[in-house]
Amino acid sequence: MSTPLEKRLNDYPRIELTRTPTPLQYLPNLSDSLNLKIHIKRDDLTDLALGGDKARKLEYEIAEAKAHGCDTLVTCGSAQSNLARLTTAAARKCGMEVSVVLSKDDYTQLQGNLLTVVLMGATIKIVETEDHWDLEEHALALCDDLTEQGRRPHYIPVSGTTPLSCLGYVRGGLEIVNQMKEAQLNFNHIYTPFGTGGIFTALLYTFRHSHLESAFHGISVNRLRSQCVENLETWWEALARLLDGDMPVPQEGHQIYDQFIGKEYGDPTDSCLEAISVMAKREGILLDPVYSGKMFSGFLDHHRNDCFNSGDHILLLHSGGVPALFAYQNALKDYLQTDLKEYM
Repeated sequence: MSTPLEKRLNDYPRIELTRTPTPLQYLPNLSDSLNLKIHIKRDDLTDLALGGDKARKLEYEIAEAKAHGCDTLVTCGSAQSNLARLTTAAARKCGMEVSVVLSKDDYTQLQGNLLTVVLMGATIKIVETEDHWDLEEHALALCDDLTEQGRRPHYIPVSGTTPLSCLGYVRGGLEIVNQMKEAQLNFNHIYTPFGTGGIFTALLYTFRHSHLESAFHGISVNRLRSQCVENLETWWEALARLLDGDMPVPQEGHQIYDQFIGKEYGDPTDSCLEAISVMAKREGILLDPVYSGKMFSGFLDHHRNDCFNSGDHILLLHSGGVPALFAYQNALKDYLQTDLKEYM
């Protein structure tokens, strides 16, 4: 029987872009070595163009675009943007045109996500900006140009977070809740990357609506904690309006950390590269250097600082982005140089 939240969620149009549910996978080797019970939600295994969390968000966003008769998707991001890859794939799947505005940075080589965007035939504009968020000005100008050309563009902002796209992770949260019930699991701690905060907020909203009190930990990849908290409040209130909810923003039971960002968004910190290496060697799972690697580095830091009780149940969200690994080959090569000596 559907819950009231599921029924309200079903009122919003959605275009199915990917296969769900994704696995909720137990990590036996890490669990044994860290004396915890660790699972990972494998949203890297959504099956749209090499996977990732943005597919869930785009299902609602593109349904909105189609409802308004739009024929072109426009988005923006870094040169190795996961959103650019998945927006391009979604546009092709839905028979739409697509244009992406990307920043010129250290990872603009034809590799990783950028290679996939080129392969799928997106119109690409690369610009130089002082700040990652300045891309929106260029993307909105492109929308104006397309409108003058007779197109009907739909703009998807940096990271793909809008009130409607957050519904994708309300649905994803309900999926996790159902998987927990089936496996008779109850997580003490849940770790997610925190970019613009839509996924973190939607999962937290869904768990609290489902009367689950797991402690949530958001590892920021680009913004100070104070900015993240503001985003959390904004997206929570937006979801409450969409879903007719009356729960106030919780003041306890969640925490956001900004000490794992590095110099800037996308900076491959040593702790992130270590985390990627640990997960790869212990479980054969590849993390990305921008989101899930940072998330896992935060979790490992908390473990070193005795933040858990023996046997605690932990859930990690793998948000995808693995194609970017190939564009970060130099940083990985430098980090792994000791391991690589036997292959040189």
